[in-house]
Amino acid sequence: MPEPDVTVDRSARRKHSSGEATRVALMVAAETLFAARGIEAVTLREIQLAAGQSNTSVIGYHFTSREGLVRALIEYRHAELNADREQMLAAMTADGTAADPRAVVWLMVRPLVNSIRRGEMFAPFLARLSEDPQARSVYWPNHLDDAWSSDEMERRVDAALQDLPARIRRGRTYQLYNSVLNLLGDRARVGSPISEAQLHNYVDGWVGMLTAPVSYATRALLTD
Repeated sequence: MPEPDVTVDRSARRKHSSGEATRVALMVAAETLFAARGIEAVTLREIQLAAGQSNTSVIGYHFTSREGLVRALIEYRHAELNADREQMLAAMTADGTAADPRAVVWLMVRPLVNSIRRGEMFAPFLARLSEDPQARSVYWPNHLDDAWSSDEMERRVDAALQDLPARIRRGRTYQLYNSVLNLLGDRARVGSPISEAQLHNYVDGWVGMLTAPVSYATRALLTD
């Protein structure tokens, strides 16, 4: 029986490793440029050069298209964020805080802050993506459980704030989602560190916004 060709196997591993490194470099470069200027304002040529790639067809080879690159970036970062989220969800379930408004806010905030502290630009990228709901529907991978979407946050806010009218919950979910992404995204863009004291203060404000009493005037308008 012939011995396996170890040389070929090593060569294949090196080629795979090199190809994966190129994919990651392209995604990180795209993330940074998209976060700064928006998806449609960045050319594929700019991404290629920012990633240190001389081959003009490298993005097409690895991702087929701009849409493929954006979807791959979302999947890549989603895996990291989802690990944090699942750990937090398990802890929330164990201690009975799954319907606590503060826990719901932290569920969105903490994984994004962890991402920012790793030097990633995914939070400002998501902020750019949220500016155009149509773009989000084009780029977001359909098979992913989007824990960061306004729909998912609305479901969690509904469970936490059942005593508030449905329209109020929907409006406040929208406020929360956009406020978190834009504030954290701005801090990430300028490279401003977020201390734990600042972060807890932000969360206090977001929880207060979610749970604020509904005024008589607002209730009257909702009735009308």
